[in-house]
Amino acid sequence: MPMLFVTLPVRDLPASRRFYEALGFRINEHSSDEHTAAVVVDDNIVVTLLSRDSFPVPVGDPAAGPTAVHCLTVEHRPQVDELVEAALASGGTARPATDDETTYTGSFADPDGHVWQIRWMDQLHVVN
Repeated sequence: MPMLFVTLPVRDLPASRRFYEALGFRINEHSSDEHTAAVVVDDNIVVTLLSRDSFPVPVGDPAAGPTAVHCLTVEHRPQVDELVEAALASGGTARPATDDETTYTGSFADPDGHVWQIRWMDQLHVVN
């Protein structure tokens, strides 16, 4: 199974670590240092938080407008609200949610402005 690594520039690494830990994700300390934190979302997804000044080239500033939207799926509908509520309680900003017959998506921006969607999909309507 391939792995997905998403690298995000952050202004305040310790604050960003606390934010993602509050969402229930763990930090892989063996892959982290004073400039980076490896946030383990699951066995195949790692979000690497990298101090903005450590990036080798200038990158977009999500505070000026979304540079990307990251979407994670969850198994159960209530998990959408649980993750969004944890994000808001930890300094995230609410974004519009969507709800239709087959999907329910909550959304937030982390303290640096990176946009996340948390999506539940009715498995009866998922096309394989």
